[in-house]
Amino acid sequence: MVGEGPYLISDLDRRGHRRSFVERYDPSLKTMIPVRPYARLAPNPVDDAGLLSFATFSWLTPVMVRGYKHTLTVDTLPPLSPYDSSNTNAKRFRILWDEEVDRVGPEKASLHRVVWKFQRTRVLMDIVANILCIVMAAIGPTVLIHQILQQTQSTSRNVWVGVGLCVALFATEFTKVLFWALAWAINYRTAIRLKVGTSTLVFENLLSFKTLTHVSVGEVLNILSNDSYSLFEAALFGPLPATIPIVMAACAVYAFFILGPTALIGICVYVIFIPIQVFLAKLSSAFRRSAISVTDKRVQTMNEFVTCIKLIKMYAWEKSFTKTIRDIRKRERKLLEKAGFVQSGNSALAPIASTIAIVLTFTCHILLRRPLTAPVAFSVIAMFNVMKFSIAILPFSVKAMSEANVSLRRMKKILIAKSLPAYITRPEDPDTVLLLAHATLTWEQEASGTSDVDTVGARKARRQEAYGVSPAAQHGAGPAEPGGGGKSVLHDVSFVVRKGQILGVCGNVGSGKSSLVAALLGQMQLQRGVVAVNGTLACVSQQAWLFHGTVRENILFGAKYDHRR
Repeated sequence: MVGEGPYLISDLDRRGHRRSFVERYDPSLKTMIPVRPYARLAPNPVDDAGLLSFATFSWLTPVMVRGYKHTLTVDTLPPLSPYDSSNTNAKRFRILWDEEVDRVGPEKASLHRVVWKFQRTRVLMDIVANILCIVMAAIGPTVLIHQILQQTQSTSRNVWVGVGLCVALFATEFTKVLFWALAWAINYRTAIRLKVGTSTLVFENLLSFKTLTHVSVGEVLNILSNDSYSLFEAALFGPLPATIPIVMAACAVYAFFILGPTALIGICVYVIFIPIQVFLAKLSSAFRRSAISVTDKRVQTMNEFVTCIKLIKMYAWEKSFTKTIRDIRKRERKLLEKAGFVQSGNSALAPIASTIAIVLTFTCHILLRRPLTAPVAFSVIAMFNVMKFSIAILPFSVKAMSEANVSLRRMKKILIAKSLPAYITRPEDPDTVLLLAHATLTWEQEASGTSDVDTVGARKARRQEAYGVSPAAQHGAGPAEPGGGGKSVLHDVSFVVRKGQILGVCGNVGSGKSSLVAALLGQMQLQRGVVAVNGTLACVSQQAWLFHGTVRENILFGAKYDHRR
């Protein structure tokens, strides 16, 4: 059963002592027990499932039966496994990322290394399961079928030997399927943990920013949707090709042993086709990477279109914007079509390579007048099918790893980005609610990375000067200058708002009204001056913000509904 500490965030226990291997991986080691009869009675069935139940997903049977009889709801579903929760995996990923940053610095920190540390144990276990699957897949067709065919041609046939070979063939095929299912089960759970861990960490970093001036809305949406799914696919398909060198070496030795030197012809065909598959997979990933940048632009344009829809309809700009969006979508579709064509052609290479290898091997073998019997022919064909089974997943793995490489670079850009420095202070006068003293603010950070820092005496002098301004000047704001390029948006703004006063700000479009509110909320860059706020602020945006749901859900925002209110 899962204890109070559902997941090991670090290698240390609560007392600071290093945990042993058994303590760290006790729940995972219990999963290796073939049958655990009480798993279905546990609150988290996947965590207490045995090897057979975990590999065959039979722990889902009670849920499927319950869904067949009754409608599944959140209350009737089993509780989420604490090992797969976003909070747990994000904390662990945060610890590994902080350790990497502390060790080499934010610029040299490798997110790829952090991802490897996050999942390396499960990846190694997946590779072991794949190796055992390949071994069982090779023993059955190449050894047992070879012996069965020789047994049928033998003059002194033994029934029990034939029965034993058939039972052994069934056992190897069953074990192959079991280890293959186990590898996929491990990969799926690893992929889920990696996806929720990275997505949550990136989302937490985005929430720490008061304004998203360094990243576009389209890029944020792509990172949280497409890039996180790219990591999911990388964790799902990435470890599978690790067995290809072992399979190639074992099959080459065995084919040379039973067929002779001509077997190397078929092996060479596979060796030639592997770099071709890798090249086509990288070409497909290059098209997809180009499509991602176009998708960012399309999402950003659509966001601007929806935001300014009133202005667009007032000036009758619908056709112009529609044409712009269609052109962007056309470029995006062409890139995705090219990627799809290349990926489809790459997927068809595995069966083609197997057929070419078999035909060339047997043709050369016969032309050299070497003997070829049915047991040898069937064994060689089965061996080539095992190799086809191994390299068929290679295009998907290379594609997933290439896309994940790009996704990690985009995520690192957000993880190493620094939040805006806090510049809002507290006014010295308790009756003062808001204070701006010769404040000059901008939306973009200066190239030097630091703004003009005022000394404590200069700020105090500005505060005293601001407290002493005339009532007419208290409500006056300085002229707003065009933003961009590090230029100030609000220039030399000074006013004081005391308790009990009501202040109204009016002006033309683009005069800086919204920027003034953003400055009070701490969402801009302070170049010089003082911005002080006493207490907390509440801002009602001029644009309504709704999420996908009912009106009641938008009002309650997760709280329980009280009909008496």
